[in-house]
Amino acid sequence: MLLELFITLLLIHSQVSGDTSSSEEEEENVSSEHEDEHKKSSSHADHWGYHDQRSWHSDFTDCSGKSQSPIDIVTRDASYDARLPAIKLDGYDLSGDPELTLTNNGHTLQLQLPNTMRIVKGFEQVYLAAQLHFHWGTMEVPGSEHTIDNVHFPAELHVVHYNSKYGSLKEAENKPDGLAVLGAFIGIGLHENENYDKILSVIKDVSSEESDTKIPSFNIRYLLPNSLEKFYRYTGSLTTPPCYQSVNWTVFNDTITVSRKQLAALERTLKAGQNQSLNENFRAPQNINGRRILASFPILHTAHVAVSSGTTSSKTSSQDGLSRGDILAIAFGALFAMTLLFFIMYAYQQRQKHSKFNANSRQNVIYKPATKEDV
Repeated sequence: MLLELFITLLLIHSQVSGDTSSSEEEEENVSSEHEDEHKKSSSHADHWGYHDQRSWHSDFTDCSGKSQSPIDIVTRDASYDARLPAIKLDGYDLSGDPELTLTNNGHTLQLQLPNTMRIVKGFEQVYLAAQLHFHWGTMEVPGSEHTIDNVHFPAELHVVHYNSKYGSLKEAENKPDGLAVLGAFIGIGLHENENYDKILSVIKDVSSEESDTKIPSFNIRYLLPNSLEKFYRYTGSLTTPPCYQSVNWTVFNDTITVSRKQLAALERTLKAGQNQSLNENFRAPQNINGRRILASFPILHTAHVAVSSGTTSSKTSSQDGLSRGDILAIAFGALFAMTLLFFIMYAYQQRQKHSKFNANSRQNVIYKPATKEDV
């Protein structure tokens, strides 16, 4: 009897232990599945592309904010503000400094910059440089992110700085006053740009995603337009996820030019993902939502006519709305009217002279009646 009871208790204990062990294994499996799901979710959130811009907000809530970038800068709506201080840069000449790292991160071509490069004037705070990168399209599709009166430029340069009151770019990127980005349009010129060649000449070394290379340091100032006096200013966001609305944008009016061959290096060399071409890496213009666009110069409204092979032709008008085309039309109209007037006067004089000649000819004719012999 005691032996049977002992055996029964032993069987019950082993069943309970087995159930507990099985339960723990199930919990571990569930926990492992949750971790895998979390990893997958995180991986999905980190993975984004320019082909699915409309879905960015589902993983990055800031991407649906009311102060997103880039925007279309409508020159007629921009307000001239003479109080905007000029941009002053310091430490941009890196000649002789350690080499710089150039990276293909799968979204853009990026050059890491030392924080000794600074914007020392133009904002209430000093801003320190972190990196610069590019946005471009294809030969058929111009790829600037910002547009001027709905016109894209072939490419665009962004030099990213963070507020010096924060310890790093990472700390500053989600703060309202965290970032200041200098934007410059890149057009196509007749000659190669030797300053851009310092980057583009080694672009094949970073053709694959997540590859990098070292390049000699140089004066980064030469990548920006010659004049920094004319610019547009507005508050916006990062143009890539997570789209933090923390950027004080400065978009220069003057452009930089590179050769068609140099631009082609951007358009055709870099790869992303499964050996896909990395191009057309620009975000569509976002709604302004009532934001003010300031200009550091009196606006000369520009209506661009064509952007086919990466070049733009335009007609410029002053603030009273009179365009260069209108002025030419008036000039040609006046010239035509004067020419017509001179022609009429000349024709009238010739007619008068001809009439006088005929009158004199009739006076010299003597009328003689016909005689019978003549008949």
